[in-house]
Amino acid sequence: MDNRHRASQGTWQHGGVTAATSSTLFPQGSTPGAYAATPRDADAVLDGLDPEQREVATSLHGAVCVLAGAGTGKTRAITHRIAYGVRAGILQPASVLAVTFTNRAAGEMRGRLRQLGAGGVQARTFHSAALRQLQYFWPKAVGGEVPRLVERKVQLVAEAAARCRVRLDRNELRDVTGEIEWSKVTQTVPEDYPAVAAKSGREAPGTPPRSAGSTPPMSS
Repeated sequence: MDNRHRASQGTWQHGGVTAATSSTLFPQGSTPGAYAATPRDADAVLDGLDPEQREVATSLHGAVCVLAGAGTGKTRAITHRIAYGVRAGILQPASVLAVTFTNRAAGEMRGRLRQLGAGGVQARTFHSAALRQLQYFWPKAVGGEVPRLVERKVQLVAEAAARCRVRLDRNELRDVTGEIEWSKVTQTVPEDYPAVAAKSGREAPGTPPRSAGSTPPMSS
């Protein structure tokens, strides 16, 4: 089901394309998720929501998109939608995953869901959720141990250079790591890197600087 709604004020859009900068539909002065007690049932989860927020919370089939500015209450709408579905028996807590960007935001979302009576729902960062899935599926799909995670990419590049007996100082490590990132973004494979880099006007790390007026050596 395609759920689309545009608020009359034009500051909040349900399935729209323009992000809002402020909205009276999601009061900024309130403290979402702060309850004296857990709502007694699914209908009580909707208490305190305005009509537009209720539309988000009760739209449990199909995709719903809420676009609004920072601090306008998107998390409130999303957590109430999850909690309403769980409390109404439509959603199984163990089958719901809420994702966000930071550990702090994920912790706040878990707290709100617990207060709404949907404590069994997992709330994680995108990276944490992806890592958990990797750890679960890797032994079954690939086999063996899960690849080691490194905190900094430059560490992995330094280890690879050492295995290849290539000495790189700190600046060169940074430059090589940057070129690897550029190659990844541009989907350039190692065999094509020299030609693609030259065509793009990029100077590969370790290339001796060329003085003004100098010309490349002539081949005989």
